Amino acid sequence: MKRAWNKLGRRVLLRATPRPTPAPEGSGDGAYSLTYVTVASTSPLPPGGVVGGGVVRSNTQCQPAPKSRFATICVAFFLLFFLPVVHAQVALEATTCHSFLWRHTPKTTIQTGQPVWGQELGVRFQTQGKKNWQAWQRYPAFGVAVAYFRLGEQSHGDALGLLPHLNVPVLRTGRFLATFRVGTGLGYVTKPYDFFENPGQNAIGSHWNNFTQFRLGGEYRFDAHWRVQAGGVLSHFSNGSSALPNFGVNLPGGFVTLAWSPGGIRESDFLPASGPQQAGRRWGGIASGSLALVEYSVYDGPSYPVWGLFAAGYFQINAVNRALLGFDYEYNQAVYAFGLRSSEFKTKTEARQGATRLAVAVADEFLFGNLGLQVLAGFYVRGGWSRVVPEPWYSKLSVRYYLPPMFGTPLRCHFGISLKAHSTTAELISTNAGVVF
Repeated sequence: MKRAWNKLGRRVLLRATPRPTPAPEGSGDGAYSLTYVTVASTSPLPPGGVVGGGVVRSNTQCQPAPKSRFATICVAFFLLFFLPVVHAQVALEATTCHSFLWRHTPKTTIQTGQPVWGQELGVRFQTQGKKNWQAWQRYPAFGVAVAYFRLGEQSHGDALGLLPHLNVPVLRTGRFLATFRVGTGLGYVTKPYDFFENPGQNAIGSHWNNFTQFRLGGEYRFDAHWRVQAGGVLSHFSNGSSALPNFGVNLPGGFVTLAWSPGGIRESDFLPASGPQQAGRRWGGIASGSLALVEYSVYDGPSYPVWGLFAAGYFQINAVNRALLGFDYEYNQAVYAFGLRSSEFKTKTEARQGATRLAVAVADEFLFGNLGLQVLAGFYVRGGWSRVVPEPWYSKLSVRYYLPPMFGTPLRCHFGISLKAHSTTAELISTNAGVVF
């Protein structure tokens, strides 16, 4: 037994015993391991003597949780979204969202079902066809918004977000525009799970999070300066398992936006493309490596790397769209470490194989100048591979920035960020880099 200090500055007593304790339900996807630690604290426990529904603490010392990496990651997202914006008109936007807190998994202990109001203030940059890809993509708009949601005292308090986003027109006819918007950036939650201060709310395990939002709506233009937009919205906060628990907060609902353009946006401002949309090269390939850092099984435990490799061939449908088919590989160091120590795997070789995931991946990538937005579906390969998976398939949203061609060839380097999810629960957020040829 020894004394230690937790991250709140309170003294606790640590006592290790050989008694196995089942892994907590709220430990995230794929948690199956055993831990051999009990912790006695000088602070009072919640009713029932259990913290967070049977959650145990880290087995060596009470250290502060690793600092969040989301600030750096989301600054990169911001740069990726705005590097392609060239010669764009500006519009100021104010949005009201009416959503509800969706109980997407029975494992969450927060209050759900209540209405949630949100507000956004933002700026939108409208492309006008100064580059051919802008006309081929029906004149998309880039933007950034600051968002606020009142989740509730029993649902992690307040949530704020900084959201770079991309608006893709689906249909234009007269004064009406149907548009799809996707954005991902930085989120902040005021009352995350905490072992001492907030053990009863387990959807979010850190202050800093990823904030992702999808919108589908219609826009009506009153004149060159004023327009209104309304439709459906889904907002999502999670930290990609960088700090457990990580069930995430999902907010489906509706929105209304009022936009004002100081300089005006007119149909005559949009320039047609000066060349054909057909692709020059039809076939090619892409390869990339990725890295994510995640907690596993134990709240406030250590971070483990998840290494990934992606390789695929692609067919260039046109100059701004390509379809991909390939393989997605992952090696999760946490599965290896926990599985070997909990006797789930008998040998190191078996543990390495158990920590490996392999999937067949089908993807579609939309190109906006040097920016690529890829939507991927992966299907796990069995037969000794992918032993620790929560579902047979997953989805992945990736944003990439492509550097100029090298050596007078089609070879281009790229870097970006990916968000991987099983169903409605985000599993990890990874950085990636690679080449396309």
